[in-house]
Amino acid sequence: MPLYLTEADVDALGDMELALAAVEGAFDRQGRGVAGNVGRRRATVPAGSLNVMGGADQELGAAGAKIYGSFGGGARFVVVLFDVASGSLRAVIEAGRLGELRTGAASGISSKYLAKSGSRVVGLIGSGRQARTQLEALNGVHELAEVRVYSRNPVNVENYVKTMRERVDAELVSCTSAAEAVRGADIVVTATTAAGPVLLADDLEPGMHVVAMGSNNPVHGEVDAAAVARVDRVFVDDLDGAHVEGGDLMAAERAGVLQWGQVIELGQVVAGRVPGRTADDEITLFASQGIALWDIAMAQAVVERAEAAGRGTQVP
Repeated sequence: MPLYLTEADVDALGDMELALAAVEGAFDRQGRGVAGNVGRRRATVPAGSLNVMGGADQELGAAGAKIYGSFGGGARFVVVLFDVASGSLRAVIEAGRLGELRTGAASGISSKYLAKSGSRVVGLIGSGRQARTQLEALNGVHELAEVRVYSRNPVNVENYVKTMRERVDAELVSCTSAAEAVRGADIVVTATTAAGPVLLADDLEPGMHVVAMGSNNPVHGEVDAAAVARVDRVFVDDLDGAHVEGGDLMAAERAGVLQWGQVIELGQVVAGRVPGRTADDEITLFASQGIALWDIAMAQAVVERAEAAGRGTQVP
């Protein structure tokens, strides 16, 4: 019988250590060609949209789809997980928390392969729920010393700093501008809902690794085209998806400062087929839209923990 897991189940069973391992494995299998991704599709109506994305991971033995509705009451997420060997439905999982963990983990894995050795300072633009798991993931990969945080609402920044001081050992600093947060950082993360750029070319410095993860909208972007032009190497989670919803890169391509042939899937790096960072002074960019292979890997890991702990509800 399939297993049903609620948000409370996922919150109790999942953690960042599990997410980092699951997502790194998904990148590796994607890069080796034993996992196939299906990009996000949207059914849009005046009230909002229904979003569907999926994938199959032969080596993991799992396939599935993530489905979520973005309507008036906010987004609600579900992952449906199938067993590849038998074709049976293995689990249905409420996936809001799961998505936060896997998205943060993907940024952390990008920094493992693309940030310079000894990275200790993070500049974070954004202070919402996604920004929390972004920092948790980076903290799980690096020995961080300082995190500088900026968002448009100073109250949100203060609340974020107060919350995250209990979760990471690094010093957290509230900033009054994006430039102040980014200046001198080794790793920069944009985790916003902004429609326009929050990271500019003048903000970039040699050796930075930039994660732009806040937008999967073709007409929005967090990094302006001039900043993309300054980047030495550009990476994405899925090239097909980046072509249709990677607003940062699409704008840079339209401006004539980026060619898609320059862009590398991070899975190729994790699988050892393409080098990651090649020099300490390179500026690297990971433009992350989010892919279902991460959800499937994380869902599989959480289901295995649930079965071992006897948690969840069996559905006839």
